[in-house]
Amino acid sequence: MNKINYFSAVLSAALLWTVACGDSRPAKPDPPQGGQAKPPKPVAQVNPFESPETLARMFHKSLSANDAIQMMHLSMLGAPTNSWMEFTSKMYQHSNRLLAQNLADLEAANPREQRTEAEQARIFNLMAQRRQMDIAFTNSLQRLSVELPNMRETFLQRGFLDVVLQFKAAGLDPAQLTVSRIDTSQLTDTYQGIAMRGGPMTLWFAQGKTPLDITLTLVVAKVPHHGWVFVQDPKLNVPAVQGPAEPPPGK
Repeated sequence: MNKINYFSAVLSAALLWTVACGDSRPAKPDPPQGGQAKPPKPVAQVNPFESPETLARMFHKSLSANDAIQMMHLSMLGAPTNSWMEFTSKMYQHSNRLLAQNLADLEAANPREQRTEAEQARIFNLMAQRRQMDIAFTNSLQRLSVELPNMRETFLQRGFLDVVLQFKAAGLDPAQLTVSRIDTSQLTDTYQGIAMRGGPMTLWFAQGKTPLDITLTLVVAKVPHHGWVFVQDPKLNVPAVQGPAEPPPGK
């Protein structure tokens, strides 16, 4: 899942954080003398998609627990079908409008008989791009049920491992870290040029009481009918090691 193009994916049978079915009500305690016992307050369920900050902390929790399946559900692969449909449709419509505007500008610049061969070739190229984009978008929706299992399996086998290996290469154990700060200042209301909140989010870590200068970038988006998910490969940012300066040539 290097980036979101015109692929679609659906939610699996159930999210890991869904409460299991069945009668799990605790036994009613005996009321104290002289009054009626108050029922216990239900435990609040955390919705990992309600905000980018909650998503960030749930991401770290899944990484610390070495839980590839939970992390996958925090990505776009965990979004339901209608979320994917609307998201990809918006991106397709935006790209189509840009191509249409470029094509209209080129055609309006010169009448057909006054265009150079290069100008006319550019117009033909844009027309071909629009047709190819239409076909690719239609095919991606039709192959939804075929692509999803492959995309999910790829993430479970390689995508999650890539994240783990980034931390390992930096000499860090995610379970020994805490998220000390979350920077959402780069989020925009027009992610990828469409009316959708999203963009890069930065997680800062601490080890014990020691703040680290290593950060994690999560590109996230608030997809329709679902909430916040990460939509690109997570990237650990490790500052370059400052070694001794190289001597000038000839020294």
